[in-house]
Amino acid sequence: MPTFSVKLDEQSRAKVQAAASQRGVTPHAFMVQAIELAVTRSEEEDALVQRALQARQNLLQTGVVLDGSAMAEYLKDKVRGGTRKRPAAQGLEKLLAPRS
Repeated sequence: MPTFSVKLDEQSRAKVQAAASQRGVTPHAFMVQAIELAVTRSEEEDALVQRALQARQNLLQTGVVLDGSAMAEYLKDKVRGGTRKRPAAQGLEKLLAPRS
């Protein structure tokens, strides 16, 4: 298995050793876990950005959206066991039109 070398200053080294000791693992195991966590978070962030870009592309292609306030009220009602009907999708122009 290839290895990486990580240079840490004394303060960081002491923090890693203290954190590892507190968790009952070696400093090496602590750093491996930290790297795995950072990679997982990075992958999840990348996936979130991709979903957002896809949603934006879908909006640009269809022009169909849900009213955020209406959806929030629907979800709150649903969590409380209510029977409110899910808000209908509508054209962006209608949603942005001035309300009287």
